[in-house]
Amino acid sequence: MAERPPIRAQGRITETLEAARLFEVEMPNGYRAYAILEKKGPPPPSEDPSGTTVTVDFSPYDMSRCRVVEWV
Repeated sequence: MAERPPIRAQGRITETLEAARLFEVEMPNGYRAYAILEKKGPPPPSEDPSGTTVTVDFSPYDMSRCRVVEWV
């Protein structure tokens, strides 16, 4: 069975939850999800990234969690 590709979307960071590693992201339609920044991922642009637009990848199986792939 072929693996499903991640769902890529853009959202805005509304809150930093855990030492610049876990963020709450709000999508343009109002949906909120938790985004994690992996160690090998792109570094955050500043101390407080609230309000920054990010590109995230959602798992096709669990839309409540995602990972940051790019800072816009």
